[in-house]
Amino acid sequence: MKKSTHSKIKNTAILFELLTRQVAADTIKGVEKSPALSIIKEFFKADSILAKELMLYQTLLNEKYSTSDKANYLLNTVVKLRNKMDANTLKEAKYSLIREVKKHYDLKDFFDTNLSEYKIFASIYRIFEGVSVAKVAEVVKSRYTVVEHLVRKSTTKLNEAAAAATEDYLKQDEDIRLLAYKLMLDKFNEKYAGLSVKQKSILKEYINNISNTITLREFVIVESKAIKTQIQKTLSKVDDQVISIKLNEVSNMLDKLDKVKSIKEEHVLSLLLYHELLKELKNVK
Repeated sequence: MKKSTHSKIKNTAILFELLTRQVAADTIKGVEKSPALSIIKEFFKADSILAKELMLYQTLLNEKYSTSDKANYLLNTVVKLRNKMDANTLKEAKYSLIREVKKHYDLKDFFDTNLSEYKIFASIYRIFEGVSVAKVAEVVKSRYTVVEHLVRKSTTKLNEAAAAATEDYLKQDEDIRLLAYKLMLDKFNEKYAGLSVKQKSILKEYINNISNTITLREFVIVESKAIKTQIQKTLSKVDDQVISIKLNEVSNMLDKLDKVKSIKEEHVLSLLLYHELLKELKNVK
């Protein structure tokens, strides 16, 4: 089932996540001054109410405890802090932010993206919104989800760094942020220097449309069909029966991309591998 755009609009952590992705997409496209970056600078200043709520989200997203008792204590403490925030001020800030986003981006495209941690984002949001008679079971389920997340058996350095990175990000001025993205692009070009022009274009297409799932899916389908066409042309040159069988298997795998509803990083990486295969097939006599 497709996630509700309405829920995403009200979720501060999701809004910040989508804005940072949009900044990356704008930077790759060569936008000199990303509107998304200006929106972050305006609405997530260190002393803003949205920045304060975001830090509460990040606390529950990134902390880790060994027992449920400790996790529940943290959750209760965070909820108490969240309840002290003025609901009307939060609501007005979110609506103002959305109005600003709407001036520069298509809201459907902006929100139409997959978030790997959507479940935990949504669970924290439901807890923050509070309990009503109609939503008791939903909020209790959300609390269980958050507690289980807090006592997960393993975590990565990336998760631990995320909260610190967010806090640092909110403290930086615009010039520093832009410099950070420039360095990111430089590292991107250096890291993938060995890729072909076509492979690099696939990666850039993925980054450009990471927050536009419809366009990304259309691109992957078109690209997979083009690769299949080239493989089929090469098949007539291959005498080895085993290789022919394998190439037919690859063609069948490419057909499956037509049925994929949500494009993930693994699908894009598979396109890179298929192009690597095409480079090798050019040597087939």
